[in-house]
Amino acid sequence: MVIDPIVARLLLAVAVAMLMLGAVTAWTSTNFIKRVAGLLVASLGALCSAAALSAPASLLVVGIAVAFAQLVIGVALGVRLQEAYGGAEAAEFDAADDANEPAEPKA
Repeated sequence: MVIDPIVARLLLAVAVAMLMLGAVTAWTSTNFIKRVAGLLVASLGALCSAAALSAPASLLVVGIAVAFAQLVIGVALGVRLQEAYGGAEAAEFDAADDANEPAEPKA
């Protein structure tokens, strides 16, 4: 099946935009679950761009498996962080860690 070159370029542009949006979300978010979601969007954008560039099917299947594994591990870590710290924000992690630190001796 041959795709019109304009449609192929549009699909590639949307896939790269998804990749960039997901990467920025994963990088700038303070919420752990939003970071995992950003990684998933970036992975799907990378897979869509590989598909738009006619990547072999085996590469796409491996990419889907890696994205699914990242999602599963990220969700498991998110659940564990929620149980341990009572939240998913980086500020909550820092505050809980600071509360558990012993006080430094005064000189």
